Amino acid sequence: MQKAPRGSPVVLPVLLIIAPFLWGSPARGDKIDNYVKARMEKEHIPGLSLAVVNKGRVVKVKGYGYADLELHVPATPNTAYQVGSVTKQFTAAAIMILVQENKVGLDQKISKYMPGTPETWKDITVRQLLTHTSGLQGDSPTTPKRCSRTIPKTKY
Repeated sequence: MQKAPRGSPVVLPVLLIIAPFLWGSPARGDKIDNYVKARMEKEHIPGLSLAVVNKGRVVKVKGYGYADLELHVPATPNTAYQVGSVTKQFTAAAIMILVQENKVGLDQKISKYMPGTPETWKDITVRQLLTHTSGLQGDSPTTPKRCSRTIPKTKY
């Protein structure tokens, strides 16, 4: 495995679904392990967490390699990885699907969808969040701690 530069966050895949290996006997677990390890070697992936789901049932969860190369912390099924900015594209795509379905309006205030937002956010729109023009600064000391937790599912 390749060593990551000291101090840099390691972006790791979190979920792989390898369905073709599930159709057969329970002894197929070794084939999944062999496949994952071979791909990790080929793609220089230092570690990952895997969940295999077959017909809605989780049939395998396992960590492979390292979650942290510098400290040699092994990956586990419960490892929380640093993903950097990777999620921004997925979030934007999901929001645009909701816009296409007329469930979210780009020019609506975010308080319509996130009740209890701070008063200083009253004029921020969905479009401004998506284009990074809202003036909010990620994890700054002024960002309320409540924004770092999961927002409850509403009527979507």
